Amino acid sequence: MLTPPSLEGVATPPTWSLGQFRLRPLRLPDAPAWHAYLSDPLVIEHTSFPVLSPAAVEAMVSRALDGYAHAASCRWALADASDSLIGICGFSNWSLPHSYAELVYDLSPSFWGRGLMSAAAQQVLSWAFHTAGFNRVHAFVMTSNAPSIRLLEKLGFSHEGTLGQFRIARGIARDFHVYALFPGSGRVP
Repeated sequence: MLTPPSLEGVATPPTWSLGQFRLRPLRLPDAPAWHAYLSDPLVIEHTSFPVLSPAAVEAMVSRALDGYAHAASCRWALADASDSLIGICGFSNWSLPHSYAELVYDLSPSFWGRGLMSAAAQQVLSWAFHTAGFNRVHAFVMTSNAPSIRLLEKLGFSHEGTLGQFRIARGIARDFHVYALFPGSGRVP
């Protein structure tokens, strides 16, 4: 019998070293750095992110902080050696009663191709399965997002299907693949 995940006694997300980078709790002052790379059309091209104002990104950070406080989500800042945010990795749409979460991530293009998001995702997945106690983590990825598909497959996720016109991306209904990872389905970190 499965026990629902529990974050009892955990006041803030943990911090982990990833060599010269680290995963740490997201902070309100991270909003400008997040907005800077989310303003790049290459970053949002294969996502459902709209074009965002600085105020909208500040609101996203506030919702992320509130989500952890209410056990609904958790996003970490991927920070460089100067503690500046260069990416986000974590979970949205938790369901503690059903023991699942959605993996979400994005990264500044100047850091693409270095394996940073792979390392970050492995760390947060290990936390999700071994500390928080989730039974399933899934991800929705636009069918045109080949780098994200490669990352999910490298992490051991299995393709479960395709959802036609699942999300509206900047005014266009787009198809998304569903990928999932759970004990027995792949390489749970």
